[in-house]
Amino acid sequence: MRWLAGILLVIAASAASGETACVSQSRVDAQIDRLAQSQDPNILQTVDRIEGTGRRLLALRSYLRAANSIATRWSWTQAQIDNYRESTEYRALLAEIEQIRARFEKDNPGYQLYANTDVRSLDVQIERWNSNESVGVIAADLERAACSRLAKASPANRNLLRDFLHDWVPERPPPLAAPGLSLHGRARAIDFQVHQGNRVVAGADTGDIGPIWVGQGWGRKLERAVRGASTKFVGPLKMPNEPWHFEYQP
Repeated sequence: MRWLAGILLVIAASAASGETACVSQSRVDAQIDRLAQSQDPNILQTVDRIEGTGRRLLALRSYLRAANSIATRWSWTQAQIDNYRESTEYRALLAEIEQIRARFEKDNPGYQLYANTDVRSLDVQIERWNSNESVGVIAADLERAACSRLAKASPANRNLLRDFLHDWVPERPPPLAAPGLSLHGRARAIDFQVHQGNRVVAGADTGDIGPIWVGQGWGRKLERAVRGASTKFVGPLKMPNEPWHFEYQP
């Protein structure tokens, strides 16, 4: 019975560490590679840099669902970011933000509005995707579901993973866009923060949503300033809930 005890010990260790046991792991990985190779070259290169089967699956799900808009949504290269920083479009964005800032600070004396205008590079997006704990939890759920589905299916069905990813819905949306699809990667999203001198009163932190953005009313105050000062910002983002995040539509 030692062999049985050993198996049980391995299973228990995997469960305790949060690892996903998969009787068809090689099939899942093979289908991920095959599916990625049929996508845009940018997607293939990005999937190769994502760590872990579950996170790769979760990113592929987003790429499949955004297939018709990949070309217009894909994050800029560093050269494109540098060119944008010198453009009239960037100056127009700064002018819109300044109008919002002035309106907010007029409505809320003693407080300042900070806007993060950094364009989020693909490298940063991949790093955050690979390290974000909430993404990891959702990815593990997806990996378990994919393993279960493929274990019951015929290997002859080459579109099984594609169809499964199209249909699978997480219990809650990932807190990050898949690498390459973030609106921050094309300067089409701005995150705002409320400051009071050197102190961050309301930051871009999910822990601040309930007690500060909602409880202290900063989400409502920011939205009022945005709507009152600009017609080119839409938001805030509702899914996932980010009261500081507004989309820029020039």
